[in-house]
Amino acid sequence: MKNQISKLREKLGAGVFLLMVTGTAQAQALASTPELSPVKMVILSVLDAYGLWKIIQCVKNAIDHLADSSKGDTTAKDRIWGSVLSIIGILMVGVVLNYLILKAGEFGARPVSSVLSGN
Repeated sequence: MKNQISKLREKLGAGVFLLMVTGTAQAQALASTPELSPVKMVILSVLDAYGLWKIIQCVKNAIDHLADSSKGDTTAKDRIWGSVLSIIGILMVGVVLNYLILKAGEFGARPVSSVLSGN
């Protein structure tokens, strides 16, 4: 019982530390990007939550395919690699969409001539 409690304390401590670090990182990101509006923040949060949900589904599918593979299914290996590649694809699309959303409107409300001249 003591061993389980100490493991639980370690997990809770790691979780609290992770939340503190992510809160600090978010505060620094908001301070360094004044063009980040609340609307963009909501869009980014929803997009990231959806991506995380899809990644969790891909991990669940990969675990299911591993179980099929252990039962002797010969095609499960290909499906496992498909799940891994899906996770990589989701991450790549998420990074590109986050970048595009953050850069959207960066040059808005300024004349194109001033942007081209570097002012």
